[in-house]
Amino acid sequence: MNRIFLSLAVMVAVSFGQIFGQTITTSQSQNTGGKIETYTRTETVQPDGRSITTTTTTSTANVNASFGIKASANMSDFVIRNSDNYQINMKPGVSAGIFLKLENKNFAFHYELWLRYKTFEMKNTENQTNTDYQYWSLELPIYFMGQINTSVGKVFIGAGPYVSLGLDGKQDPGNIDIFYKNATTGKPVMQRWDVGLGATAGFEFNNGIIVFAGYQFGFINALHIENDDLTMKNRTINFGIGYKF
Repeated sequence: MNRIFLSLAVMVAVSFGQIFGQTITTSQSQNTGGKIETYTRTETVQPDGRSITTTTTTSTANVNASFGIKASANMSDFVIRNSDNYQINMKPGVSAGIFLKLENKNFAFHYELWLRYKTFEMKNTENQTNTDYQYWSLELPIYFMGQINTSVGKVFIGAGPYVSLGLDGKQDPGNIDIFYKNATTGKPVMQRWDVGLGATAGFEFNNGIIVFAGYQFGFINALHIENDDLTMKNRTINFGIGYKF
């Protein structure tokens, strides 16, 4: 009889130890303001019947990646300094590109790759002659953007650096390749490379359609000349549309 009672006592003690020694953990996550917040609640039942509860909160940024396409019309010219004999007039061109966007609710990094066709006219005010320039280039801008969300989409504005590589171009009259080294001087008419700053602003609708405007200004003197005082730096204004997939 004593042996049966002792066995029952051991079984009861083990059962109570399993119940009162256990730990229960629950967690819940929600998206708030572009961040994922996770709430974790842990409840531990002590052998004496007391319950100890702890709550922790962790927050991680909710970053979304997307890509899309863009097209724009541009007006471009060059800003000339230290010369009164030349005047440059903007002429129209076109651009097509793709983009990658990494964003949360209020901020984004925006990477673009453009194929641009640009034209401008240079007028010699001393002898009243005009020279036309047309060229193709690849351009890679990177923008840091701020965003404001609305019921129909988001307003964005951003700025950042760009690098550009001239692919092909000519100068008329003469049909001269502006990136090809001249046999006499050993230098081309213009530099292939350009580095500068750009800015962009626009609106992205909830259906993925984007309207935007942009401005770029180059830091590198585009001319290959001996007179370092004379500088000619790129300037471009563009207006376009795009679509984010």
